[in-house]
Amino acid sequence: MGRAKAGRTWKGIAAAFLAAAAVGLPGAVRAEEATRLDPIVVTATRIEQKVSEQASSVSVVTREEIELRSGAVTGDVLKNLPGVDVQRSGSPGNLENVKIRGGKGTHTLIMIDGFPLNSPSGGEFDISSLPVSGFDRMEVVRGAQSALYGSNAMSGVVNFLPRKPEEGKAAAVGIAGGSFNTVNGNAYTQGKGKRGSFHAGFGKIESSGILHNDDLSLNSFIGVGDLAVGTFGRIHGIVLTTDERKGIPIDDRGIDPVAHKARRDFLAGARWEFSLSRAATLTVSGAEFDEFLHVEEPPIPGVASSSDFLVKTRKTTGRAEVRYSTTPVSTTFLGVEYVKDRAQNDAVFRFSPFPDFVINVSAPTINRSAFVQEELRFGKHDGVSLGLRVDENTEAGTKWNPKAGVFHEFGRIDTTVRAAYGKGFRIPTIVEKFDPTSGNPGLSPETVDSYEAGADWRPRGRKAVVSATFFYQQFKGLIQTGTNIPPGRFFPELENVGSAFSRGVEAGSTWWFHPRAGTSVSYTYSDTWDAKNQRRILGIPRQRGTVSLLFAPTPRLEAHVDWRIESDQLDFGPTDIVAGRRPGYARVDAFARYRWESVSTDVREIALTGKVQNLLNREYEERKGFPAPGFNFLLGAELKI
Repeated sequence: MGRAKAGRTWKGIAAAFLAAAAVGLPGAVRAEEATRLDPIVVTATRIEQKVSEQASSVSVVTREEIELRSGAVTGDVLKNLPGVDVQRSGSPGNLENVKIRGGKGTHTLIMIDGFPLNSPSGGEFDISSLPVSGFDRMEVVRGAQSALYGSNAMSGVVNFLPRKPEEGKAAAVGIAGGSFNTVNGNAYTQGKGKRGSFHAGFGKIESSGILHNDDLSLNSFIGVGDLAVGTFGRIHGIVLTTDERKGIPIDDRGIDPVAHKARRDFLAGARWEFSLSRAATLTVSGAEFDEFLHVEEPPIPGVASSSDFLVKTRKTTGRAEVRYSTTPVSTTFLGVEYVKDRAQNDAVFRFSPFPDFVINVSAPTINRSAFVQEELRFGKHDGVSLGLRVDENTEAGTKWNPKAGVFHEFGRIDTTVRAAYGKGFRIPTIVEKFDPTSGNPGLSPETVDSYEAGADWRPRGRKAVVSATFFYQQFKGLIQTGTNIPPGRFFPELENVGSAFSRGVEAGSTWWFHPRAGTSVSYTYSDTWDAKNQRRILGIPRQRGTVSLLFAPTPRLEAHVDWRIESDQLDFGPTDIVAGRRPGYARVDAFARYRWESVSTDVREIALTGKVQNLLNREYEERKGFPAPGFNFLLGAELKI
């Protein structure tokens, strides 16, 4: 069978699957819908509260949404959130970072279970190898959050929260396959009793990609557990490992038939919570995150350059805080935190016939901080959040970061108004300061003043929510490549250059206008400006949005059809010397999930899943110079016992 005929056959199978899933049968919408419209979050204030009771703009990706979208890695389910840019350099497994409200990837703090992951080497975290199957939900808090979480939380925070065990024992296995020889498998086992609980999940992704030398192999494990200690204490632990092998089809040499990378991540963390009294709770936590990255560009005919790049990093964190609350009105946090970052970068660049250029960078940096946070809740209708944090860094000195926010609900019109201000910062990484090609030991931290004001309308008795937020971020001391070439070097060094801003509007709505059907809309307008280079901030589209049709014809069936649009942006391609225009694009995706519950005494649930992406087979790029997949599909089945 020829490739074209095979492609038409597979397209027919995928289309038939989704058509069958869309057949409506009598029934009611699932009970979880109300929770989806106003879920509980913890990242914004460290207290479990509803999204409607927050001063900052917050989004939550729930477990139901993760399952419906059949994502392989976390970027698959973060793309449709207002104010959030997740752009992949081609197929799954290629570089993918999270940018919020016009900031850089280094301005978004990425956490798992509250433990930070941003690299001491590059300053950001590449989510391309972070599997989605092990997480219960994802919380995104927009705006500067350095008063709560320190460095990197300049534009926002993304916290991936692991799956929680259900009562009793259970196990599940799932398998999916589709375009580009993709196979996605996962399994878990879990148990929960009076004294403790555990959840252990395994995942594997294999794909040949969309280009030559674009193959991906990713293995992952995530385990969490809780254990009661004595009468008033409890210990929570987490272990995450990922092992990725990935071909690199396009790099700074252009089309590359042999470049590849190997990446391994390891996170181990523990949190001990102890009740000192009815009013006070002590929490002590610690974690270690190790990253290993090896990128190799072997010699190829007709190209004079080759390289071998090795990165090893380790982030060690320790934290102690006391939570004190004598009344429902006031909750006070007092705490200290210790973070030690270590990075080692070894690289060899070969430019025939010149001698090899060797890089060896290895250095630690230590950050100590103290913070105070006050959360005031005057019933369910009014709240004030206040915070202040001081950080003392061995390389960057002392930084003070305040935060303040307020919200008020007007009950008669079912509308909550909110406003927040925060100051954020980012400490220069070890490589930015000491790399022999472009490092500058004199770099100072990047800072931002972040403002936002918004309103949320949640009409009573209706399954609907409408939100809109105006934001403004004023950046100072952005770290960018300058024009000064120090003696003995061949490249310009990094500099703290001028100022920049990002301002705009983010809006979203979800409305179940019928028990079996609804719609969801998200939209973001971003106006950005880099004063130094007199241009828009790179990699940020001015407009982007998604319109989704939601279907739930029976309690067993859910389906989405998404129309996603994104305007053009200024960007650097892999071989570009100057920035150029990446055109805008639009695409249509469809998702469906059908499940049977309580199938037998031994089988709790069986689910069939399917997705078709880029349904109209449009050609487009998320990042300049990296073609995105055309029409593609994934069909799967899951069994839970």
